[in-house]
Amino acid sequence: METLDFNREELADYILNTAKNSVLKKINRVIQMEDDTIAYTASGKPLTEKSYKTHINKISESVAKGGKTYTSEEVKEYVLKRNK
Repeated sequence: METLDFNREELADYILNTAKNSVLKKINRVIQMEDDTIAYTASGKPLTEKSYKTHINKISESVAKGGKTYTSEEVKEYVLKRNK
């Protein structure tokens, strides 16, 4: 299989003028995967890759500003006490 090296314009031209339907279907699947759920929040909200990164960045900013964090041991103790 031939490996092709494209810049944006060349890739767009290839897609518009040369690509077979099988290639277009693969591109479509890749685009759809960007919107697929890849994680969930602690409350169960589904996150796409983009929203997951945004979520993680907000958490990181909160921690950097002094937001409350918990050690693994604190979480373990909380879970064990809650289940009694």
